[in-house]
Parts: sequence; structure tokens; C-alpha cells
Amino acid sequence: MPIESDFNTLDNLSCNTEVHLQILTPTQAIRLRSKLIGVDSGRSIILAHGNDKAWLAAAPFVRERQSVIMRVVNSDEHDANILAFRSRIQKIVSVVGSWIIIDYPKALQTVALRQHSRIPINVAADLVCTTSGEVVSHGDLRDISIKGGAFVGEKIEGFELDSQYQLQVNLDEQDETIETLVTVKNQQDAESQTEQFQYGLILEAEHDETENMVQKIILHHLNPKNQ
Repeated sequence: MPIESDFNTLDNLSCNTEVHLQILTPTQAIRLRSKLIGVDSGRSIILAHGNDKAWLAAAPFVRERQSVIMRVVNSDEHDANILAFRSRIQKIVSVVGSWIIIDYPKALQTVALRQHSRIPINVAADLVCTTSGEVVSHGDLRDISIKGGAFVGEKIEGFELDSQYQLQVNLDEQDETIETLVTVKNQQDAESQTEQFQYGLILEAEHDETENMVQKIILHHLNPKNQ
């Protein structure tokens, strides 16, 4: 169960905070970006109704009582976190502004983005040679932090400690591929996974770039179809 401070964080999110909204339909995944207008604690959350191509295509599904999942990155604190919850569209308002009002959540899922906190995930990824561009190991990211992570995949032929590779993660729902330089610090047998190895990674990008990348990967992991 979420603790009271999690709801306090939700209640105090800044106006215009970017919101990732997923419309839950039986046949397709509809993902939209919005902005927070405001929070009526315990009652409702008000979001901006967009007008880009994605919103226009989603129009038949943006209706009252439609189930949605909302995800938001709170970056106002020193230790940023991601809040995620399931809700329903309560009302669509177009008189005083173009807004969507959704029900206030009864439960929250939170993920802290602390610098040294390893967050368990399971996201498909590749390690790529920095010179040839060839994939040297297909596998999965099993945990991530601002500093590094753990990658489980195929054995890297001719592996040497402190070798550098490009880590590639494909974010299907955003049609985006993240690529960043990593240094591999260790290699060990992956538990209960035959012919696979676990590699400890250090992320070499600047802090702001790394934080942005980690946020995107965790948001991708929180997508129900990836869990």
C-alpha cells in the first residue's frame, strides 16, 4: 500500500508537469502526453486535453468512464520519483478550457529515482560494439539506477573487464531507441539461466542525460505489457 507521503507528492505536483496517459482498450495500446492542470486531493485530477495527431486519433476512446493509466515523473525533489496509477475518466470539459478530469486514485505505485537505488526491471536491450556497430549480446536489463545497472544476456566473446559498449534499449510505445555508452565492470554466471551471463554496467553519460534515460526506461517497464 502506498504511504501517505506518496499521496502528498501527488497532491503537490506542479502545474504543467508532463503526464503520460495510457488509454486501456482491448485491441490496442493508446499512449498520449498531457500536462497537469491541477489536483483536487481525494476527488479528481485535471489534465489538459491535447490537440495533436495522437489525441485526434484517440478521440473515439477519450470518453467518460474510460479506464486509463497515468504515469508522471516528479522531479521537484532531490530524490525524484515516478508515480503510476490506474483510474477512469470522470468528465471531459470544454467550456472553460479543454480538460480531462480523472478520478483520484485509491492506490499508487511509486518508484524512487535515487542515485544509488537499484530498481528491479526487466527490459529487452542489446550491447553493441562501439567500433563495428555489431550486437555482441542480446539480453535484458534486470536493474537500473542513475549510476549503472545489471544486464543479463549472451556471453560476450573475448570479453575484457572495463570494456566499453553502446547499450541500446528500444522503447516500442514511443517508437524511440535509447543508446548510451556503458563500461562493463564484471561478468558472472546468471542465476538459473544456462548459457547466459550477468554483466555489471556503469553509465557514462552526464547526470542529466542519464536521469532522463533512466526515467524513460522505468516508464517503459511500468507499461503493463512489459511486466
